[in-house]
Amino acid sequence: MKVINWIILVCLVAVVLTLVQVVWQWLRRRRDYALLSERVHLQRDRYAFLIDRNFRVKETNFYELNEDIQDNQPYVLGNVLHCQTAIDEGLCGTGIDCDTCPIRMVIKNAFKLKRDFDHVEASMHLYDEHHETKEMDVRLDGELVHVGKEPHLIVTARKTGSSVDHLP
Repeated sequence: MKVINWIILVCLVAVVLTLVQVVWQWLRRRRDYALLSERVHLQRDRYAFLIDRNFRVKETNFYELNEDIQDNQPYVLGNVLHCQTAIDEGLCGTGIDCDTCPIRMVIKNAFKLKRDFDHVEASMHLYDEHHETKEMDVRLDGELVHVGKEPHLIVTARKTGSSVDHLP
């Protein structure tokens, strides 16, 4: 009987330790996400996006800086930026031109190589609030960050040589 009691005690301790670890990881993810979210929303001179490896936007200051743009675009980087290809195709990453998008390539490589990128310049065709296309030269920077153990990027964007209030 004593052996069974020890086995039960060991199992209970294992369950408790597992639960503590799960709760600790959940709290860590919440804290990490809150800190990164604050960093994104504190940006005032450029657009900032917290994205995952699937280009899904988890947090952005885009709509705070563009109060006149209220739309129901999917929360994917190209759609939030109002990239012409993303909007026309319905979802960023699904258009033929997306395969050769320099921004997409740089972001994919940043996740793959687990490193930041700086001063990436590209020309984009973006829709403005009147749904008119404008060609913009943009500069992007990306910082690899983690929410828990999951890699994310904080991507900042601005028109080359300008502040954020001149983007779309």
